[in-house]
Amino acid sequence: MSERRTRFEDASRGPLVALNRVPKALIVIGLAAFLVGGLLLPSPWGWLALVVLGVFLGWLLALSWPVIPGTSRILRLLTVGLVFGAAYMRASGRG
Repeated sequence: MSERRTRFEDASRGPLVALNRVPKALIVIGLAAFLVGGLLLPSPWGWLALVVLGVFLGWLLALSWPVIPGTSRILRLLTVGLVFGAAYMRASGRG
């Protein structure tokens, strides 16, 4: 494992421990709130909620990358890309 990967995982350890203390249902509700809020809130706030959601999902994807199979990687990359694409559409006023 590279030194950069080790530093990334070490830096993520604290937030992951904190997330593990939160009830799983609350995490799902929070993610859904960012998605729905991002799609329904007016443009200055909607795209920001989608970017926050995309960064969070990207962070989880980066952490799990070494252990997930190829098909799951593609689907998760597609999901993160769609969230950022929706954020771009909202920010540009087209969505």
